[in-house]
Amino acid sequence: MKIIIRTVEQPSSGDSPQELIHWFCEAFGFSSGEDENSIEEQILKKFVEAAYSGRGLSSSELKFTPPVARSTVIYHLNRFIDSGLLVKRGRLYYLRAAEMSKAIQEIEYDIDREMRRMLDLAKEFDSLMERSFQMDFRQGNVIDTVGRLSRQQNADAGQQKARKRKG
Repeated sequence: MKIIIRTVEQPSSGDSPQELIHWFCEAFGFSSGEDENSIEEQILKKFVEAAYSGRGLSSSELKFTPPVARSTVIYHLNRFIDSGLLVKRGRLYYLRAAEMSKAIQEIEYDIDREMRRMLDLAKEFDSLMERSFQMDFRQGNVIDTVGRLSRQQNADAGQQKARKRKG
């Protein structure tokens, strides 16, 4: 799953469903603010309507004015799948949940789960780095943040080499 979320000024309450669909498409990075009734907005609108009637849609059922090549439709459907808003079951595509709010909640759950997983791995990484740093410190080596010997140690090593050459 790849999710792009943009900070977009929210429309005022009481706006039309079409304005909210436009906002969702803009917030998820499907379209820019200038695109009125873009293919992405048309796709999202068709899937929201289908979800409220409990059905899915195939790529061949999606008709647009002006006509759009099926390959283009599939490209955009895959972008919606990547965002987590749509799922594919067999030949049919569905809004992730029966209502837009539930679809957003499920995406939020997925994001939270992935962030917790990343946090756990980051803690494990920090622990490994701490142990590595402590081991190097006990051996007299101080490692900087990118794993190189500190400048002072490099200078000390250079001085030792120079003494060996003289002596």
